[in-house]
Parts: sequence; structure tokens; C-alpha cells
Amino acid sequence: MTRTLQPRHLAVGATCLLALSPAVQASGYHFGSQSVSAQGTAHANGAEAADPSTIFYNPAGLARLPGTQVTGGLSMLIPKGEYEDQGSTDVFGNPTSSGDGHAGSFLPDAAAAPNFYFSRQINEQVTVGLGIFTPFGAKLDYNEDWSGRYGIQSASLETVNFNPSIAYRFNEHHSIGFGLSAQYIKSVQRGAADVKGASRQLAGQFVRANQDLTELSASPLGQFAIPLLYGLQVPEEISSCNGQSGDAFVDCVASNFADNVQGDGYFRLKGDDWGFGWNIGYLWEPTEHTRFGIAYRSHIKHTLEGDTKWSFADVQGAVPSPTTDLSGGLDLGIITLPPRDALAQVLDPDNWIDPGEFAATRLHPNSHASTSIDTPESLSINGFHQLTREVALMADVTWTRHSRLDEARIGIDQVAGYPYFNGVTEGDLTVRQDWKDTYKVSLGMNYQFNDDLLLRTGIAYDKSPVNGSQMRHPAFPDADRKWLSFGANYKVSADTSVDLAYSFVKFDSGKMDYTDNCSPAGWVPGQGGLYVDSGVRCTGNGGNYKGEYKTQIHFLGLALNHSF
Repeated sequence: MTRTLQPRHLAVGATCLLALSPAVQASGYHFGSQSVSAQGTAHANGAEAADPSTIFYNPAGLARLPGTQVTGGLSMLIPKGEYEDQGSTDVFGNPTSSGDGHAGSFLPDAAAAPNFYFSRQINEQVTVGLGIFTPFGAKLDYNEDWSGRYGIQSASLETVNFNPSIAYRFNEHHSIGFGLSAQYIKSVQRGAADVKGASRQLAGQFVRANQDLTELSASPLGQFAIPLLYGLQVPEEISSCNGQSGDAFVDCVASNFADNVQGDGYFRLKGDDWGFGWNIGYLWEPTEHTRFGIAYRSHIKHTLEGDTKWSFADVQGAVPSPTTDLSGGLDLGIITLPPRDALAQVLDPDNWIDPGEFAATRLHPNSHASTSIDTPESLSINGFHQLTREVALMADVTWTRHSRLDEARIGIDQVAGYPYFNGVTEGDLTVRQDWKDTYKVSLGMNYQFNDDLLLRTGIAYDKSPVNGSQMRHPAFPDADRKWLSFGANYKVSADTSVDLAYSFVKFDSGKMDYTDNCSPAGWVPGQGGLYVDSGVRCTGNGGNYKGEYKTQIHFLGLALNHSF
């Protein structure tokens, strides 16, 4: 995935979920159901063309629908998702979990998506139609203090697709269908910013730049001379590190100052966009009772644009300002003694600053952001056979090109005139994915119980695109899943029927061991450790998200069908 705007870097590295948030309802970030009748067979009925919802699965099926038909449905899902932390740490290796490590449910209690389909037979060869449905959707809502909060806290993805279609029937054996898609997508994400970690990095960077003076201040000589010469006391954050040297001393002082910081910052990103695509299908009916279909749905390019919002109201504490300049003092040859006013900014707690206020005024302005998304294309091959008057068998294999998502990336505009500290402007937020292409295999059956009641059932196996535990991010808690579905169609009258469907979806265990290669200070750490700015800007908090997801979903569907 590529980004169209000039990058900029986030110094405190707040995390936000990408606008490409995947839903856990179906493979990747597809919403699990676009048709109640299809849900009843675990979506195996692409060649059945039972109603106008064939627009989504194979538009050539429109050619089999007589007269004018309307289908309106609602798919509701009741998810249950649990996460168990297994040792998540921040960028410095400190545990981020509080309590027993359980985040509880990270999914909503329930969610629903409507769909609407219409078809009209123009003549014996031509049928037109319109589908309005939700192809992608997601809702993630973790506890605010959960162990992966620096990866994501909450996210929602909403889409709607308008899909006008047309089908042409060559003869009783061959039909073709074509559709255009206008797709709207809206995303809202929220993440936590590791202000304590950023404060530690910036303090360490400052100490490294003034290490001789800081080590002298921590020594017994410095603790005696500084009060005598400057009238200042060396704070315990520095003096307690006496006896250490080199990197150990830097880390000791930086850690002590960071311990003065409590609370997280927060980051929110909103964006939306329209994109356009197409789909095509072919239906072959070798006999009256048997048909085979093939359907292709194109990828759709989106460039979501929106605004970033920052908040540091929950951050508390006091630390020396990293903007302090200790140069220009008295040069003694062996060491340069800094001006008193400058040294007082470091040693006197009365002169220390609020790290949250510093982040708000020197690191993170509200800004404009953009990310480019290609929703994946898919290819389906399906078959239907009326075995007896009562029994029909069907199958579907769908391939989806999820490998388009190598990485998910958000770029954020720089704000002209904003006094970014030390040149660390905000940069790309990148989530490594390396997704795999996937397939879904579905088998279904209809049973005509009597003239008014048709029963359906189906099973499916749906592969996840996630490429192993090290590529499973808390924003993408996806895993392979199995479907078991039941459904029914009941004729209320000669022209009206009702569809009902229930599906149970069981996810495999989703192990996560994802490492963020950024850091809270907004740079990729250079050689020499976390206090070294490599010059490569990024957005992220660093750290390792390690745990296990367990998920299952109940799908309920209800649709009303009417023929004119």
C-alpha cells in the first residue's frame, strides 16, 4: 500500500489503527454476510441465484429472475472475543499489562448491517438490478488500559457499496452479468501515546549530549561543588546514578526522570473516501438441474483523508525540558561549567515542565492525514445441482488477493510554522502485514420440506490472510475460521417470502508476537540504542505485543422478499 502525502513523524509516537481496519467477522476485513439466503448455506449458493442478492455473488444470476423482485435484509452478529496477554512490553522491555493480563472482550456486544437488492426483467434477454450492501466493516473496542493500548485502543470501519448491474441471457445455457460499484468508506481510530517512554528517550538523548557534566553532577565532587558554586542541589534522579558510567549511567538518569511521568496521551484519526470498481459473472447451465458460475469482483482504490486529534490531558508529572541549552558557560579546559540559569532548568524541580504540555506544544499539532487503500479483488467458482425434487447441492470456492496488503501506512501532514522540537516531525505510521492470498471453501444444501418451506444448511472453511504470529497486530486480530450455517425460506404468500439464517463461526486460536520497530520519540532507533536518533522518522511506540486471541461469532439474518 502506498501513501500520497508527504510524510511527517510523530515524536511521541502515538498509535492509531489504520483506516484499513479488518473486521474479525470474515476473512481479512470483509463483513461476514451480504445476503441472508446465502448465509443459510455458508455462502455456497453463488450459482443458485435464489433472489436479487445474486448481484453480489454472481451478477449473471440476474438473468434467471423473472419479473420484478426486491429483497431487503438485516444481518446481525453477536461476537465474543477474548484476549490473554502473555508478556507484552513497552519499547524498554517493561510489562504493559496491569492485573491478570486479560483484556476482556475487545468486540462490541452486537452489530448489524442492512442490505437491499432489486432486480427487474426488461425482456427475455436483459435483466437489470441494484445492490446496496456492506462489503467491509469492523469494530474493535479494547479496554483503555489494556496491555496493547500502544498498538490500538478502539477503531471502527463502515462501508456502503452501491452496485447497479445488468445481465444478458444468450440462451438457456449461457448468461453473463456486469456491475459497477460506488463504495463509501469511513474510519475512526484511537490509540494511546507512550509519553513516559518518549520522556525517557528524550531525557537519555539529553544526558548523552551532556554526559561528562551530568556524571560530574552525580559524583560526590559535583554534589559538593554545585551547591557551593551555583546554589543548586543535584536532584536524586541524577545523584542516585553515581557509580555508573557510559550507557548504564545514561539509562539510569533517563529512567529516573521518566518515573516522574504518569498517564498516556491519546490520538484519534478520522477519514473517509469514495472509490469505484466493477464486477462480472458468467453462468453456464448444461442441464435444467445443473449450473456452474464464475465471478470476479475488482479491487477498489481508496485514499482516505481526514484529521488527527491529540490529547494529553491525562498526562501528569514534571521533567527537565529537553530544549535546555547548557553551552556558553565558563571553559575550564577539562570541562565547561554552564550558565547558572541554564543549569537551573535541569537541576531545580521548580523549573521542570509538564511533559503533556510539552508534547502538545512542541511535538503533536492537530493535522491532516491520508492513507491509500486497495480493497482486494476476489474470484469465485461455484456450482449448483438439483439432485432431487427436494434436495439441491451447491459449492463455492472463493480466492481473495489479500496479498495486496504488504504493509498498512498512514501519512500525516506537517503543519507550517509549528515549532517541532529538534526537527523530529511526524512521520508514517506503518503496520507490517505481509498478508497472504486466501481462499474460502463452502458446501451447502437446500431441502424443500413442503411447498412453502425451504430449509438450508452449509459449512465453510475460511483462511485468514495473517502471515503468522509475528505479523498479527492488535489492530488485525484475524485467524482461520470455520462456519456452520442453517437457514430457511418461508412463503408467506405467492409473491412474498421470508428468509431466516443462523451461523456459528469459530476462529482458530490467534497467537500474537508483534514487534513495533518505531519508538515513542518518533524515530527508528539508531546504532547505539534507543537514545540514538537514526534520522529515520516514524510513528509508533515500539514495544512487543504478545498474547492470544480467542473469538467466536453468532450470525443472525432476517430478510423479506417480494415479487411484483
